[in-house]
Amino acid sequence: MSLSEHKFLLKTFAESHLTGQENNDYHIRLKLNHSMRVLDNGLAIIGKEDINGRTGELTAMACLYHDIGRFPQFIRYATFRDANSVNHGRMGILALRNLDLPGGFSDGEWRLIKAAVGLHNAKEVNPRLKGTLAAMVNVTRDADKIDIFSVILEHLSQPHSPDQVVIHRLEEHPTRYTPAVYKAVISGNSCDYGLLRYDKDFLLLLTGWLFSLNYGTSARLLSERGLVSKTFEMLPQNREIDELKGKVLHHLETLGKNRLQE
Repeated sequence: MSLSEHKFLLKTFAESHLTGQENNDYHIRLKLNHSMRVLDNGLAIIGKEDINGRTGELTAMACLYHDIGRFPQFIRYATFRDANSVNHGRMGILALRNLDLPGGFSDGEWRLIKAAVGLHNAKEVNPRLKGTLAAMVNVTRDADKIDIFSVILEHLSQPHSPDQVVIHRLEEHPTRYTPAVYKAVISGNSCDYGLLRYDKDFLLLLTGWLFSLNYGTSARLLSERGLVSKTFEMLPQNREIDELKGKVLHHLETLGKNRLQE
């Protein structure tokens, strides 16, 4: 497998969606750079979690191609919000079907890669998913979340962020968040994007993702990069948030220990 060949293919496909319009091209490059960082995150998880051989190679491909559907999505709909456009995972499958894919993988292996792309953004992953596909999906979801944390925090740390597309055009407020979002997150349940109203709701959504991480390595990468502490620094300081912070930190510590013991 030539990783550089696949990276070149994704770069070429992404850049075919450049139009010369500043807003469009900014968002195309944003997702291309995101894809490359998710690959790097995925490779770090693969290496530390001993995901070896062909499974490791296929998992790297799932990480690299996971957001390939974002480029046609933005061209057609000028948004990254699936609810207002299309499911970008499914669009990614269609994009891969229409590409002249590099050699090195069998038809069955490409079906696995496409399946992982289609599943990476599912609200919930079927717990019965096993084997190679499970590793591909779980690593990709963790690697994706790690980078989304950094992207969202960067945008929200800018007062009156000019790029409202990234944060789904949410209302900026220094202290407000939606009670239903907090309740879903503190309960460990999935949060519907439709509930989000304020920028702080997006931060709460991110903290909820921490409960669904699959690997101790993922928890350590987020912590080492200061992304967890920065998220809580940007949330209001009150008893509810303190309770959530304690629950999150305990979960991440436990996840890291459990993985080290396996």
